[in-house]
Amino acid sequence: MKIDDPQTVLQFPDLLEIFNKYADKGLNVLAFPTEQGWFEPDDDETVRAKAKEQMNFGRYPNAVVFDKVDILGPSANPLYSALTKELATPNGYGRITLNYEKFLLDSTGHPVRRYPRKFSAYDMEPDLLALLNSEPLPAESPAFAKAWREASREALKSEYSFRYNYNYYTAPDSMYKYNPVNDKK
Repeated sequence: MKIDDPQTVLQFPDLLEIFNKYADKGLNVLAFPTEQGWFEPDDDETVRAKAKEQMNFGRYPNAVVFDKVDILGPSANPLYSALTKELATPNGYGRITLNYEKFLLDSTGHPVRRYPRKFSAYDMEPDLLALLNSEPLPAESPAFAKAWREASREALKSEYSFRYNYNYYTAPDSMYKYNPVNDKK
């Protein structure tokens, strides 16, 4: 996520409304800012504060904006490495290609579907309901397929896409590299 991305004003209100609607059934929404791709000028605390103040998003521990993480390359957070390995895009990418790509995980943390940048939380609602009601996911809709086709084109030209050696690099010494030592209390 990038706070200055034009999709922010569309994505966060939708995510918040869907979260509020289904939080009592176990829905959690987790957002991860990154320095990779288009530069995120704010520090972690400011990103969280803006999400809360400008979009009213943030209710620990169920709707959280985390500290910045790397999502690509050798310094990628293990969560993103696992998610992208498990669910490639329909366009064939085994990495994040655009800001605001979303993953739907079941209650055990297993990823069940991946969504493109401009696919709203409202569009995800049938999948959310199925998962929350322990039902199989519905078939992918024509709107889902269309959104991925559009994402394929956008990934080639958008400043909010992640393009190797253009706006993300694989420096193994990134300051946002995951360090398991930080998880110990």
